[in-house]
Amino acid sequence: MKKIILILILLLTSCTQTIEEKIEGPFQVTNVVDGDTLDLITSERVRLSGINTPEKGECYYKEAKEKLKELILNKKVYIEKDKTNKGKYGRLLRYVYIDNTLVNSYLVEQGYAKVYDKYKYDTKRYYELKRAELNAINNHLGVWNC
Repeated sequence: MKKIILILILLLTSCTQTIEEKIEGPFQVTNVVDGDTLDLITSERVRLSGINTPEKGECYYKEAKEKLKELILNKKVYIEKDKTNKGKYGRLLRYVYIDNTLVNSYLVEQGYAKVYDKYKYDTKRYYELKRAELNAINNHLGVWNC
């Protein structure tokens, strides 16, 4: 019985991380490139992990970019690393938080972005984002109304 309790304690303590270990920041956002990419004061470019917003010239591009600007430009954000540190273009893949709001999820839920299904195997919050996406789909919000 003592061995079982010891094993459970070891498992529980090895699996838990404090917020401080997972979240970095605050970092000031100096530029919004598009609806899912931003620059930090550290000169790092960040790609919002797990989501995809319309590209320039596509339906809802301007709205997605403007919403991201409204949410985070010139403000301090916290970032959380995804399973992979950087994407194929060298941008940090991160979940971005402002005022206890997960920006990635907010953009999906409000229809400014879709969940990037192509990388679901590499997105630790994939199923959380998919649940948020249901609101936008069911209410034909944003990109789901194009």
